[in-house]
Amino acid sequence: MEDFQDIILEIEGPLAVLTFNRPKRLNAMGKAIIDETARAADLLTHKKVLRVLIITGAGGNFSAGLDVIDMAEVNESEGMRLIRAGIKIYDTIHKLNQLTIAAVEGYCLGSGLDIALSCDILVSSKSARFGEPDINFSVLPGIARAWRHTGLNRARYMAMTGEIFTAEMMNKWGIISMMVGAGKALAEAKKIADRLIQKPNYALRTIKRLFSDVMEMPYDEASQAEKDAFLELYKTEERSLLMKAFKDKRGRR
Repeated sequence: MEDFQDIILEIEGPLAVLTFNRPKRLNAMGKAIIDETARAADLLTHKKVLRVLIITGAGGNFSAGLDVIDMAEVNESEGMRLIRAGIKIYDTIHKLNQLTIAAVEGYCLGSGLDIALSCDILVSSKSARFGEPDINFSVLPGIARAWRHTGLNRARYMAMTGEIFTAEMMNKWGIISMMVGAGKALAEAKKIADRLIQKPNYALRTIKRLFSDVMEMPYDEASQAEKDAFLELYKTEERSLLMKAFKDKRGRR
């Protein structure tokens, strides 16, 4: 297993939990944590047994976003390298074959929010706080992911004002999949992971891929892609066995 300093990566059978472990800096994304998260994400792409990845943060916060102090201390070349590495993290998490769940407590800001929005499911504590404060440092905030989740006007408001929002507001705006009590996000994420692991693997991966693909398509193409995927799944042995097992157990009424 890789030796990490600012993250913790735990893999147990079909479940992995990646924890940002820099609590004194609110798990802000500095040099070490960016590089380690990128390495971990690459490592997980090759874990064929893995079914679900949960991403969370230690010390009561998910991530306060880009570490401005760290970035102010590096030269432009190194800063550009870290930004590219951060962008690769979002893309890698988004494209993982495994299902991904963000378990959010405390602050989930900037690049931390981009990572959370790259996941398939976002579980949030009621006490969590979300936002895109990058504009305050003349850095481009996340646009595409927030836009997909909230719509144009709300994403634009988040990006331009840099305000911090409550979990209740983000829940109304459609960013949160499941909201739970303070301190319970990770436990709830693990319950969801357990349920997902019991579902047909190929079907879940097809659903994940299709949700990503259709976002880029006009309606007619998206509808056709959905039909094609349905037919593809219907031909699988797994589908046939599950349906026959249900018939044998319940019978016809």
